[in-house]
Amino acid sequence: MFQYVKRLSRVEQPKRIDWLIYFAGFTILHIPAILNFKNNDGSNNAYLLFADSLLKGTLALPDTGSAYMDMISYHGQHFLPYPPFPSFILVPFVAVFGAAHVNTVAVALLMSCLNFYLLYKIFVRLKLEQNYFSWLIAAFFFGTGYWYALFTTHHVYAFAHITSCSLQLLLLAEILGKKRWWLIGVYIGCSFLSRQFTIFYIVFALGYMLYLHQQKLEKIKLSAVISLFCSVGVFIGIYLLYNYMRFANAFDPGYNYISYIGVLKERVDGFGVFSVRYLPFNLYSFFIKGFNIEFTGTGLMNIKDMDLWGTSIIAASPFVVMSLKAKWPKLLLMSAWASIILILGGFLFYHNNGFHQVNCMRFSLDFLPLLFVLIALGAKQIPEWLLKSMIVYAIFLNLLSFLIHLIYQVQ
Repeated sequence: MFQYVKRLSRVEQPKRIDWLIYFAGFTILHIPAILNFKNNDGSNNAYLLFADSLLKGTLALPDTGSAYMDMISYHGQHFLPYPPFPSFILVPFVAVFGAAHVNTVAVALLMSCLNFYLLYKIFVRLKLEQNYFSWLIAAFFFGTGYWYALFTTHHVYAFAHITSCSLQLLLLAEILGKKRWWLIGVYIGCSFLSRQFTIFYIVFALGYMLYLHQQKLEKIKLSAVISLFCSVGVFIGIYLLYNYMRFANAFDPGYNYISYIGVLKERVDGFGVFSVRYLPFNLYSFFIKGFNIEFTGTGLMNIKDMDLWGTSIIAASPFVVMSLKAKWPKLLLMSAWASIILILGGFLFYHNNGFHQVNCMRFSLDFLPLLFVLIALGAKQIPEWLLKSMIVYAIFLNLLSFLIHLIYQVQ
């Protein structure tokens, strides 16, 4: 029995029954988030409403007679401003249960169980040493912004992040596995239709293809390159058509029609959706900003809430620095970092750093799976006690910030 529990805790060659235990435990841990959905039902979730609209043959969201978040008005109609793939995921559930009765947190939890399995397979294909498996899996799900996103998938932003993470993990598992380039293109395209900047995963895919050719492990075939680009191109075409059918302009995604409020309105009104003026704030946010509890009242003695502008990825998840120690062929490292930097680069000029968010930079989820490949490859380059300490610290910060946010946001 002791040996079985030890093997289970190490995620060592899990069998079917082991996966059932992992998934059951993961689900039980997140029951509070599932139950929280009763206060945030599908009547207020734009992805569910859009899925319902698709089933009715229209791209316009229903006019409920009351305001709900994450929609725009254009020529008297309401539209979802974001890419549509997360709604495609929800269409079967909405068709069976109705939009108001689909629990998006539960759907995201199903995807997260898949992500658990995919992350394990990726580590196996990277030939990661066994003693790192459980620690890095815990780091991914509980020591990064992924955990906050999962808890808040009743919101469209978080649901899109989890959907995109699933697709990123699928494409990485495919690149490291069977290498079906047309399917890799499909995964990149679907992720693009969830979170647009993840389109730059194609740089890593091409780099890996070139590496295989250089090492004479696999010749670059024109058919493989064409299938990769054609697959991605189909989804770019879908997005352009989606834009055209809503706004009569294929290159207008609709972000300019969002009714911004507060600081974000001041920024967009003054400098637009993207601007170099946002670079200092976003650089600070992504790489420097620390864990911050907001205080209020006389003498600033009373806790107000967590700082909803988030915490930098380095302060919240310090183990990410291990990615800088990754040992991998130079071409693969260069293409991986190129994809990450291109994805991050887009956000550095964006008017929003991810607000609202608790103890994370949620935009980092758009490259987190690829970053974790590098983290895994760099893990054994530092003392094991230091790695474990950083992971425990990151999980503790998440737990503390969630507890503070839960207690004080309702006061």
